[in-house]
Amino acid sequence: MQVWKIECLLEDNQTCDDVVIMNMAFRMKMKFDKYWKDYSTVLAFGAILDPRLKLKFLRFCYKKLDPSTFELKANEVLEKFKRLYGEYINTFGGSTISQSSNQSPMSPEEGRLTKKSKMVMKEFREFDCETQTSKDKDELEIYLKEGLIHTNEDDLKYDVLNFWKINEDRFPTLSVMARDVLSIPITTVASESAFSIGGRVLTKYRSSTLHEHVQMLICTRSWLRGFVPNHDDDEIGEIHEEEASTETMHPPQHL
Repeated sequence: MQVWKIECLLEDNQTCDDVVIMNMAFRMKMKFDKYWKDYSTVLAFGAILDPRLKLKFLRFCYKKLDPSTFELKANEVLEKFKRLYGEYINTFGGSTISQSSNQSPMSPEEGRLTKKSKMVMKEFREFDCETQTSKDKDELEIYLKEGLIHTNEDDLKYDVLNFWKINEDRFPTLSVMARDVLSIPITTVASESAFSIGGRVLTKYRSSTLHEHVQMLICTRSWLRGFVPNHDDDEIGEIHEEEASTETMHPPQHL
């Protein structure tokens, strides 16, 4: 939803009366299209699995951006969603049935069944599996046809995963799918940036700040965050030594 809001804002400001804002929006839109021209299908899946939005919200968003192609885009997303859902049925839907049938102990009465009776029971189990598969297929249709959950406009703390936890008995396969899809982060950060303690320190390559200011910044950072010294500090010290040696060899000439 947030990505769509940003795109709508950029689209609107490209026709702004203010030339400065219009040019800025145009340049930002070019940068935006570089990364978000083709929306990630996973983001669309997340909207479908939100009981407040579902497929209706996707149609609404696509229509706001391009009324001529919104139906085509929404149908493409739905087809991909159904294919992924089918994979979950094959992986999780049938496994529960097979495990329950394989693990159920044989009763004394069943052990005394005739050969014909055993054939009947086998056919019955196959019929039960087919019925369960049909139920799994209807599970998605039931969810999409149900009305949206309406919350307060300011209620941004709605727990979507809790909805699927509560309705796990009604939508067993969809709940597993929602757990996996909704746990995917929308953005990623390079591990060097996430775990490096020296990534934000000013260095000679990042700034032309006076070395006195750099010293003050590094000292303040050490007081506030308690970071350990790193190679950047050594590089700055080498710069100071080079400057001192240069001044000694070539003292400034006074007129």
